Amino acid sequence: MGSRTTSIERALRLTAAALFLLCSAAAGGETPLRTLYSSGGSRVKTLDPAQADDLSSRNMVAGIYDTLLEYDYAARPYKLVPSMLAGMPKANAALDVYSFRLRDDLRFAADRCFDGLPEEARRITARDVLYSILRIADRRNHSPVYWLFRGKIRGLDAFHEADAPDYDAGIEGFRILDDLNFEIHLTKPDPRFLYMLAIPNAAVVSRRAAEFYGESLARHPVGSGPFVLTSWINDYKLQLDRNPDYRVQYYPEAENPADRSRPLPLADRVVFYLVKQPMSSYLLFLQGRLDLNALDKDNLDLVAGGGKTLSPALAARGIRLLRTPEFEVRYVGFNFSDPLLGKNLELRRAISLAYNVQRRVEHTNYQLIPAQGPIPPGVAGFDEAFRNPWCADDPELAKLHLEKAGFKDGIDPATGKPLRFSFDQTGNSSAYRQLGELTAADLGAIGIEVEPVLNNNPRFYEKLRQGKLQLFRLSWVGDYPDAENFLQLFYSKNIGGCNRVGFSDPEFDRMFEEILPMPDSPERTRRYKQMVRYLADRVPWVFEGFPIAYQLNHAWLENYRPHDFVFFKWKYLSVDPAKRDRLRSTFKPLSFAELNMQ
Repeated sequence: MGSRTTSIERALRLTAAALFLLCSAAAGGETPLRTLYSSGGSRVKTLDPAQADDLSSRNMVAGIYDTLLEYDYAARPYKLVPSMLAGMPKANAALDVYSFRLRDDLRFAADRCFDGLPEEARRITARDVLYSILRIADRRNHSPVYWLFRGKIRGLDAFHEADAPDYDAGIEGFRILDDLNFEIHLTKPDPRFLYMLAIPNAAVVSRRAAEFYGESLARHPVGSGPFVLTSWINDYKLQLDRNPDYRVQYYPEAENPADRSRPLPLADRVVFYLVKQPMSSYLLFLQGRLDLNALDKDNLDLVAGGGKTLSPALAARGIRLLRTPEFEVRYVGFNFSDPLLGKNLELRRAISLAYNVQRRVEHTNYQLIPAQGPIPPGVAGFDEAFRNPWCADDPELAKLHLEKAGFKDGIDPATGKPLRFSFDQTGNSSAYRQLGELTAADLGAIGIEVEPVLNNNPRFYEKLRQGKLQLFRLSWVGDYPDAENFLQLFYSKNIGGCNRVGFSDPEFDRMFEEILPMPDSPERTRRYKQMVRYLADRVPWVFEGFPIAYQLNHAWLENYRPHDFVFFKWKYLSVDPAKRDRLRSTFKPLSFAELNMQ
């Protein structure tokens, strides 16, 4: 049959590979398979990169598909490195043309959509990269991640607007030089464009697979990443196995010296249990059935005494606690279309001064760092020394500014009654109810009445789109490690999009547009800090805080490094199966008293 591959031949090849792993492991006296067990948390909606707009889905997509660029797993600060590319892209002096060269060893994973075709059909070329970008832009696909490329690549928006776009004709801004070399021409200089190419949604997709499976590609992914999907049981588990055709890559910083010369992925299999309840996931971790486990506020007290230290009972098992700030900012937004909130700066200042962030820190069991502005720690533009004067938690000063706003003691002179605002949140659990009560108490202390409103997620965003909210609590998770990703939330041209509050300020817009074409530099960092100070004085938000992630890892888990942008971390992780078996055999049930011992 020459180079043609049938389903039976492929199954035999995979079986032979599995037997090789078993035999070689047994010969070395090791456990046959390195299987990593994790809890996926929320439901995985899709494994189609163009449709994956939730974190759980993107995490899974990153294990199956590959992107042109990725982040260095070990480097801090964060740094982009080649993934599917032979080297870093080259930019022209104007930063509006980028040149790329693909590696020559890239193949899509074996799949039945390639049956009857020569092996060459699985080879990845520049045309696959173009197709993947066009597929996101094709409005018939209703991709929720088109924002990645909207307005950036010449001709792409016209392709998006076409009723029947021609994939074969391509677009002006994507020039194929040969199978491995291509150029992307931007509509304007953009030093941040390369960040888009490291997001899992920008993964390279096979046209053959997309047309073969249609909408069911969401459940039959065909990528070139480190793993292939071998099992997906709805609301129960997903299983990914090593992709034998993954490009050759090593991790020289691996904890186990022998793994430094072992091609990635280091694990042979990753099993994700879709456990919705955090306490259930935590109990599975205590039994050693999960290798790592993220903590929430409800079980943090049992483990880390309010997020400060690890319980001695768990430390004695070799369990490690990692505490790292997340690349996210939480805030209370003011609706600037509201006739009172949008036009009265002193009123916004009074509300911000009355909002007690420290109470929120304690409410989350210390899973929150108070914010002085929108830029999180670890990013150029974050100023550790800056203290926002309107985040002072000072009710008496708040009352003075409330009087300056024209509402002495919180009374509206137009009605003779206390000011009253609704406070909307995205959920309706007891935690959201408690946060609503805290806000009502804080503003009640200066004479403002607050009506906490609990919503389900769709209802909240419907009200937000309709402009029916007054005060509301939200967060923003950064897409790439640049302060611009957070400052864009206040740019007037993003009103109706990521600018949720409708803030519009000509001076801020001018500053924002000036930094857009600037590459990373001390001058750009200085301007970022200047913009944060300007925003702080205009009080578009109550800046609440940056959440802290708490992660528990068993002693047998290797190579785990906290990283805000490594969706593909699974290929670096490994386990020591013999150590896991040995330690699990010593586990005994732990009492709540032991877990809470400080």
